[in-house]
Amino acid sequence: MMKSMIAGVVAVAGLAAGANAAWGLKFEVWDGSAWTSSVNVAANSVVKFRFGAYFDADSAPVITTADGTGTAQALTRFTGSNQATGFAAGDVFQNVTRTISSGNPALIQVAGATIGTSAVTSFGSQLFLADIPFETYKEIYIGEVKIGADGTERQIQIKNKTFGSGNTAGLTFYNTASLVNKQSGAPQTSGPGRLDLIASINVVPAPSALALIGLGGLVAARRRRA
Repeated sequence: MMKSMIAGVVAVAGLAAGANAAWGLKFEVWDGSAWTSSVNVAANSVVKFRFGAYFDADSAPVITTADGTGTAQALTRFTGSNQATGFAAGDVFQNVTRTISSGNPALIQVAGATIGTSAVTSFGSQLFLADIPFETYKEIYIGEVKIGADGTERQIQIKNKTFGSGNTAGLTFYNTASLVNKQSGAPQTSGPGRLDLIASINVVPAPSALALIGLGGLVAARRRRA
């Protein structure tokens, strides 16, 4: 009896986990050895970052298209814009490049601390028009943040700004029911929630500056003792 109850609880938990499987947009920064969600840098540094769509590795979202309902297979469109908050004078986006080779030309517009537009012709429109296998993460574009001379301790966050445009869904996918006609559709509103994962760049004083601060504190302490 107890085993049956445990099995039932596990089954329900599994269904709940599948129903809440995560999918959405993900930003990451390069720490010199791996992609991560946060990195510490000094003034006048250059930080690489990337933006892409991801799915829960255990449960792809179920989507309905003109061909029927099935699990997502590939990202077909991203429409919207991204932004950086916390920029100081001299901080800029640079070398922003779309890394998708298939699909129609997409616009990558960088204006101040914003990348892309909220129009249907945004930088991530019409990404895939061929058989692209399902992946748990698909990079859409890469770029760099050049930190200016301002070494004030602060945090820059790269995150989503607008999602979708009018009646155009922000993210659409091919699904298992659409292998012939390539009809794409957005995940249903009753499905898993979209998440925007933020990448952080923490600007910290350079080691030499920290050493001077420490030395100043040591001198002050000696003076007090004297």
